[in-house]
Amino acid sequence: MTFVITKHDYILELLEDIIQQGAQARTDVIVCSAREDFVGQILAELYRHHLENQPEGTSPEDDEDDNEGESRIPSPTHILLSKALHVLNSSQLVHLYFCPTITLFRGFLSGYGTSLTTASQSNGSMVVLNLLAMHHGTSEFNLQGLSQTLASAVSAAHRTGRDLRLVECKDIKDPANPSRGWPLWEAEVQLLSAAIRIGEAGQNWGRRTISVMKIASRWFKVDDSREARHEERGATAQETGASEEEMLV
Repeated sequence: MTFVITKHDYILELLEDIIQQGAQARTDVIVCSAREDFVGQILAELYRHHLENQPEGTSPEDDEDDNEGESRIPSPTHILLSKALHVLNSSQLVHLYFCPTITLFRGFLSGYGTSLTTASQSNGSMVVLNLLAMHHGTSEFNLQGLSQTLASAVSAAHRTGRDLRLVECKDIKDPANPSRGWPLWEAEVQLLSAAIRIGEAGQNWGRRTISVMKIASRWFKVDDSREARHEERGATAQETGASEEEMLV
């Protein structure tokens, strides 16, 4: 199965879902950015989560004073920082790969799965993070370039018998950035690269546009459950609070 997932605003939400899904199969997360950028996003999101879950009456300044001279490490209030057995077990099944350029990503896909030897390794999920953001602003952000990359990803997933999910997340440091996040699926792109528009006919074709989602719909179904996701997160927070109260009693 191949899906475009639009319910995750930030990377932390995606990782939380992967950890909580409870599946016993391997999940490969292919990150279309450098490792440093990915880690920076995670740390910024964890710190924001830490600030949002501070005890009442505690200010960020107080927290900084308490940790003066030390690294600002968020308290373990998020599931990713938990040492619960199911979290530790699930994390062992999650593998990260970093492909910061289109060339590296396509090359990775061409050899994907060659090292998987057992049936258990060849099952599971393949999650591609920020594929569109990697293409945005390049000569490949058009029908031709996106189709080539999407077809390669689908082929790699089919070859290894894996489910494929595409996810676009916002930049936690600049949430309004139009070149990041799920709105990229609604972007209009040209059919051909400017480099190959030759003559009047080519220019006419170059002026035509198509939505990114329509390109992806050739191979993918859309899992558009953004509202359900936010309702679920609210319900989970309430259940967590209730559970903690029961434990105190």
